[in-house]
Amino acid sequence: MSTEKDYRAREIITNAVCGKGSKYSQTTFTIFPGNRPTTIGGCWVMNHTFEAQLVGDAVEVVGNFDINVWYSYDGNSETAIAKDTVSYSESIPLRDLDPHCTRDGLRVSAKAVQQPNCLDANVVDNGSEILVRVEKELYVEIIGQTKVWVLTVDAPNFKDVEDDGEDDVYEEDDFED
Repeated sequence: MSTEKDYRAREIITNAVCGKGSKYSQTTFTIFPGNRPTTIGGCWVMNHTFEAQLVGDAVEVVGNFDINVWYSYDGNSETAIAKDTVSYSESIPLRDLDPHCTRDGLRVSAKAVQQPNCLDANVVDNGSEILVRVEKELYVEIIGQTKVWVLTVDAPNFKDVEDDGEDDVYEEDDFED
């Protein structure tokens, strides 16, 4: 039987998630095609890359991706693809920021929960521009050293426990429904 004196608390230094945050965004980008588009045939986003760093109590994510718009021109008799690499910068505020987390040696982890995706593309300004609306969602974590308290219990003294050397084995018939 355990008594109060068998329980102790111990402070442990460990790596843990010290803060996290996420941000969903929609951004409109302007693409300048080589011809005056008549209609849009399709739009896709690819080659997404980004880097993240801690700036104060937020994570700054800087990235870019390629936008490709397939369109027709010359009265829908020809097609072409307008390509552009666009950049973005997102500041993601952190929640659940651990005040005990040391600022030395922090690691920033970032991932795209939802990769950039084209929501719509429209021809504007008499066909000289295509507006592309893109959505994405980013998630960030700050990982660092922090202190936690854990409850410890003295290990039982197994020398006092008799062991007959046989393992308890139960058959299926030993259990009733």
